[in-house]
Amino acid sequence: MRTIGMRIGGATALLLLLMAPAASALAAQAADPPAPLPVGAELSARPGDRLTFTAPPHLPGINGDWVISKIFVQHGTLRMDDPVITAVATVACDTPPGVYPVETTMRGKDAGEGKGSPWVTVTVADIGAEERAACPAKVAALPPEQLEERWPAGDSWPQSPWDVRTFRPGAKVTPTASERGNEESLTSPGFTDRPVMRGARAVVTATATIRCDAGPGLYEVRWVGRDEVWARYRVAETDEATRSSCRDGASEPAGGRTPWLVGGAAAGLGAAGAGAYVLARRRRGSFSSSSSSL
Repeated sequence: MRTIGMRIGGATALLLLLMAPAASALAAQAADPPAPLPVGAELSARPGDRLTFTAPPHLPGINGDWVISKIFVQHGTLRMDDPVITAVATVACDTPPGVYPVETTMRGKDAGEGKGSPWVTVTVADIGAEERAACPAKVAALPPEQLEERWPAGDSWPQSPWDVRTFRPGAKVTPTASERGNEESLTSPGFTDRPVMRGARAVVTATATIRCDAGPGLYEVRWVGRDEVWARYRVAETDEATRSSCRDGASEPAGGRTPWLVGGAAAGLGAAGAGAYVLARRRRGSFSSSSSSL
C-alpha cells in the first residue's frame, strides 16, 4: 500500500529535496539516527561490505523504492525506520576497483545503471586475492536484512506490508486503506472475524479484534480472495492473569448467555420432562388397576 497523498516520483522527490538546505541542517544532527545522505555524496567500500543508505522521512512516496547499482548483490529497498528511511545493499565480491553510481528507482521498475535518479557514488577498493577468496564467507555471515519497519505511532496502520505494530490479545485495531477495498473483507488468523472495510472518498477502515487465544508472534493480513500479504502485526506476550481476563466477544453465544447456562437449562428441562413422564406412567397404571377392579 502506498502512503496517502500525491506521489511526485520517489526518485525525483529524493533528488529535489535532498539538495535543499535542510539536508545540511539534518547532517549536523547526532549520528544516531544517521544523517540523510545528500545527493552527490561519496562513499567508500570493500567487496563484501554491507552499505546503509539513509534518506529523510518527509519525502512523499519513496518508501518501498529501490536503491540500485551494478555492484550490488541485490538492490536495496527503502524502508521506514522512524525518524529516517533506510536501505541496505551488499557490494558483490567480484566487483573490480573503481567508482560506481548508486541510483534510486520506483519499486518494480527495470533496474540498471542510467535508468534511475543519481544519488551517491561508491568507490570500491582494490583487494588482494586472499581477501577476495574470503569474501563469500564474509557475505554469508552477514545478519539477515531487517524487513520490519518502524512508523510513527500516530500514523494509521498499515503504511506498508512490513509496517509491523504490536497489539495485545483482545485489542481492537483499525486497519486503514486508501484508494482500494471499499466493502471488501480482511482475513487474518489472529482476528476474531473478517472485518469489512468501509468508508467515504479514498479512505476505508474497519475495526478488527485480536483473538484472546492468539499466541505471541507475527501474523499476516490478506484481502479475502487475494493471495498477497497486505499487512503484518505482532501479538504481544502476555501473562496468564491478563489472558484470562481478556474478552474478545468471539466465544459468547447469541443473547449473551454462556454455554454452561444454556446447557444447564437444557439439562433441567430434560430432567423435568423425564419426571413428568414417570409420574404420568404411574397415574396411568393406577387408573388401569382401578378400572380392572370395577
